[in-house]
Amino acid sequence: MNRPLQYIAKIGQYPFYWPMNVTIIFLLFVFGAPYYQITFWVLALSFLVFVVNNIYTANFSTHLSNREKYKIGRVPKSRKAIYGEADLTDQEIHFFRSEMAEALDKIETILGYENYNTHLNMVFKRYDTSKVLKSFFQAITKAPDRLNHATDFLYHVLPNLKGALEQYIAINQAMDKSPRKIQKLTSLREEIADLAQQAQSLFDSFTNEPE
Repeated sequence: MNRPLQYIAKIGQYPFYWPMNVTIIFLLFVFGAPYYQITFWVLALSFLVFVVNNIYTANFSTHLSNREKYKIGRVPKSRKAIYGEADLTDQEIHFFRSEMAEALDKIETILGYENYNTHLNMVFKRYDTSKVLKSFFQAITKAPDRLNHATDFLYHVLPNLKGALEQYIAINQAMDKSPRKIQKLTSLREEIADLAQQAQSLFDSFTNEPE
């Protein structure tokens, strides 16, 4: 699904979308289309490219750029200094950045549900979840030698919180309003709140324990 969007978004990077428009104009001239049809198709397809390019940029390109930051071949100088102080080998750096890229994916997905409805928004606000997840991530990136102190957060809280939120969304979108559905949503909200509270507690422990 992303591949066609990528191609269309790439066309959107060219001035006046010329690779597409030149091709369209040439083909329509070849087939003897009248000028008004040429104008219509150029404008219509240009508008389509404009819309798709903006949607793709808003929903995908930022996410991809975040993952690009954690490729082993693109380690910023500031990060190299941190890894050097932690005495990490190249293999350890690669592992660390891979784990943080995966964590970042989960965090971005989780935060995308913050304003899904009033119930979730209240849970996020109660435990300051957005700030906690972002701050915890930043704290780990600044202390790569303490990755093992964040295992509960990375391998328990994040995947389970993401899974619970996705399950909540899927069930909530179902058309029926049966007591079973309401009970399941209530149970999931409690699970989400418990995981958010765990994230908060783990972050406090991580930042307060001696290095």
